[in-house]
Amino acid sequence: MHSEKLPKFKNPPVIETVLGVQFDPLPKFGNAHLGAFWQSFRPEDWPNVNDAPSIEPQFERFGEENRGRVGGFMLKLTSDLNLRLQIRNNDKTRMIQVQNGRLHYNWLGHGGDSYPNYDKVKPEFDAVLNAFKKFIANQYLGDLHLNQWEITYVNHIPQGSIWNEPQDWIGIFPSLTPLSTKTSRIELESFGGEWHYEIKPNWGRLHVNIAHGVQQRPSEQEIIVLNLTARGPLPSSDGQITDYEDGFRVGYETIVTSFKELTSETAHKSWGLVND
Repeated sequence: MHSEKLPKFKNPPVIETVLGVQFDPLPKFGNAHLGAFWQSFRPEDWPNVNDAPSIEPQFERFGEENRGRVGGFMLKLTSDLNLRLQIRNNDKTRMIQVQNGRLHYNWLGHGGDSYPNYDKVKPEFDAVLNAFKKFIANQYLGDLHLNQWEITYVNHIPQGSIWNEPQDWIGIFPSLTPLSTKTSRIELESFGGEWHYEIKPNWGRLHVNIAHGVQQRPSEQEIIVLNLTARGPLPSSDGQITDYEDGFRVGYETIVTSFKELTSETAHKSWGLVND
């Protein structure tokens, strides 16, 4: 299940990663437990806290009846009082997100920090999950039953790096954007789209989303945002993926390999592809 050789880049455009698990909601878990968990988890090292809307449960299902129904997760915008707590560390390069049903761990590179690599972020997630399991046990909230794993990589490709004009976009994503940039009467000025791929055999899905927009900080600049999310059920239908660590390995390998295959050789040179 584990590949010995994966593509590596010296300067990948990744600016955020998320490792997460979804679990069966705990009947006794309330919003008060979110604050109690933060207090139990070194609040002096994680002083930045805010509330966010909870995320709806999302399940990757397979079969003919599910064709055309796949997609990303959705925020819950209702009168439901359930919340998601976001906890950031002192330098705001890490974030823990927890709600009744989800636990996510983010590396945040918005400050210009280079990507620390999956092999460093994964043990940090493990430590947070173990702390959460201990908290659940100490509070007598029941057993934690994980039902899904998830990994997301967010990439920002700014104008002036490997593209300047819309006609350059096809040269970055040759397999995703087979669009004409100009005809006799129209000229491409923006684009966006999403694609969904099965991680065979029914181990999960890779969700690819590309958008063209403008970032406001640190200065206004046009960018291409490329999101890749790998997500799958626990356990998998064939019993090959039994825990989140198996799922993370599959998700990480899928994202890294697909990132290379969906982008061009020109882009690879700019991002410093080390091995092929």
